[in-house]
Amino acid sequence: MASSGLAAPPPLLRVEGLTVRFDAVTALDTLDLEVGAGELFVLLGGSGSGKTTLLRAIAGFVRPDAGRILLDGADIGSLPPHRRPVNTMFQSYALFPHMSAAGNIAFGLRQKGASR
Repeated sequence: MASSGLAAPPPLLRVEGLTVRFDAVTALDTLDLEVGAGELFVLLGGSGSGKTTLLRAIAGFVRPDAGRILLDGADIGSLPPHRRPVNTMFQSYALFPHMSAAGNIAFGLRQKGASR
């Protein structure tokens, strides 16, 4: 294929060499991943394959043992979960129990300064 001469835009999300261990279990082992702006990305895998661990690491709920997570070129690894420009809706165990599902979603939007 001929090159158009245009550089590809940088990825919106870049995960570089991400490793997460829980005691003797390695949940993620030097994972590399890039997702571009506007891309549809699906994360599929069996139980225990690391899907939730990856999402929790991006959201800041799990501290990686190695690697970096960059969002729009900025390393977000040192940001606490409430300062990261991402929102995650986990299954019921991670929701605010006193809020409805809509309230849980709205909480994240309010943290970002979104209006109705």
